[in-house]
Amino acid sequence: MNMPFDGPTARSPESRPQVRPVHRPTGPAGEHLREVALFVALHLGRAPGVLWPEHDHPLLGDGDGDGADDGGEPAATPDLDALAAQITAVTGLAARPAPVGVPPGHLLVHQIAGAATWNIVGAGDDGRDASLRYRLRAGEVLYVPDGWARAAEPAAGARWTVVVLTP
Repeated sequence: MNMPFDGPTARSPESRPQVRPVHRPTGPAGEHLREVALFVALHLGRAPGVLWPEHDHPLLGDGDGDGADDGGEPAATPDLDALAAQITAVTGLAARPAPVGVPPGHLLVHQIAGAATWNIVGAGDDGRDASLRYRLRAGEVLYVPDGWARAAEPAAGARWTVVVLTP
């Protein structure tokens, strides 16, 4: 995803929440967080989507940047509080680690290891019903809007983190 971060963020009708970055991230996670902020700005409150980030986040992956589960040791359990704080800073949205399961709210799912298929059902911003299936592989990010039903079908060894976003 190659888009400038310094340009305007999502402009949308008043009924749709907006991303309002608090600061520009730096360091090893900075590029990944900028990609996530742009991705959320485009999708927040509209429709699900998948991000294939060009940059890894040190908390989330093996650092090889290929987004594939290459059979090595899965990433250690990430510091979800730190990740949520970083997402809050780059989006201006309240972010918190999700409890176990598939909680309500706007979700950002970061696939850490293996693969999982997500079944998502809801109505898009155009009001039409949609039923979608996304296959996430290690390194990929899924956004699911609040109000959409979702269920995961994990493959053996699949691991992901979920952060709940609140405008």
